[in-house]
Amino acid sequence: MRILLCPDSFKGCLSAQQVCAALAAGVYDAQPGADVLQAPLSDGGEGFAVSAAAVTHGALHACAVQDAYFHKKQAHFAVSPDGTTAYIETAQAAGIQGIDKNDLHTKNASTYGVGELIAAAAGMGCTQIVIGLGGSATTDGGMGALSALGVSFLDADGNRLAPIGAHMARVHAIQASPVFEACRTIRFTYACDVQNPFYGETGAAFVFAPQKGATPDEVQALDAGLRQLAGVYLTAFGRDIRKKPAMGAAGGLCGGLYAAFGGEVQSGFSILAKSCGLSAKIAAADLVITGEGRTDSQTAFGKLPARVCALAKEQGTPCALISGAITADFSPARFGFCNAAALQTDGRTAEDSIQNAAIYLREAAKQVCVRVLRKA
Repeated sequence: MRILLCPDSFKGCLSAQQVCAALAAGVYDAQPGADVLQAPLSDGGEGFAVSAAAVTHGALHACAVQDAYFHKKQAHFAVSPDGTTAYIETAQAAGIQGIDKNDLHTKNASTYGVGELIAAAAGMGCTQIVIGLGGSATTDGGMGALSALGVSFLDADGNRLAPIGAHMARVHAIQASPVFEACRTIRFTYACDVQNPFYGETGAAFVFAPQKGATPDEVQALDAGLRQLAGVYLTAFGRDIRKKPAMGAAGGLCGGLYAAFGGEVQSGFSILAKSCGLSAKIAAADLVITGEGRTDSQTAFGKLPARVCALAKEQGTPCALISGAITADFSPARFGFCNAAALQTDGRTAEDSIQNAAIYLREAAKQVCVRVLRKA
């Protein structure tokens, strides 16, 4: 048996690499002679940089940055073996993971640290930068990242504004330094699996800011700020992001960077899948196992396990699902999974499932393999 493991991370619990290791142990328990291949994946959110390093056989580079609330932290980004392409994860510098919900105030948050990662990659000579746009705590329209790259945001009196969401509505002009101009030769790709616009009812503020600590009044103010910023970006850079899909990703970071640098929006999953030749790996496997921290009705709308399952269907390879939890509104069998298991069961609490995830993943992988082999 050749078994391919390609899960997402279990957010706040295990990285995709750790999930793979636990699943592999369970596969070997069930089938000691199995040929196990590992392709830890990400859709552009948490774990994107580590997964990119793994699938491209690149290297991780550490970098001291400021987090969403301007506290110093250590982050990393991946660089391809030839040194030309950097894979930057927004969540590494401006992520929401690990921040207590009572401490979330997205109006005061900034993507400045993402810009520091971009600057570090550019300093290493990278000519292409792929940015994973998931898991941010921010709604600053890209002000922070662009500030770190030499852009000054000015109010009506010419005063420089701190690059946070609360100041977007006050931006009237932009000044760009030579540092910024040097970055405009870099080719940008935005790894993004949402289509939300920069502003409006389905935009960055209304859809995502409440999850990041914004009150209803703050959502309205942030949306107005994004509208103002989009107009300033158009005047300064000549790119109109006002109706372009996906510009609201990562609290408008995608829109800010696109306005300044242009580039291409692609699915985060597709970028990594192509890099590791996932379709060919699936075609050569007898069984594929994928999973995520929580599988629910939203999974069917293009989340990573659904994308893996769709590729497996195309190749005629059975695909099994192992997730932290599988809610009642998602039917694995109806969606096309040949088998499924959840760590959180009726007799096991969510806390227990998280604390002992590696152990339960191993057990689940063993059980799934036994069931699939029995049917074969």
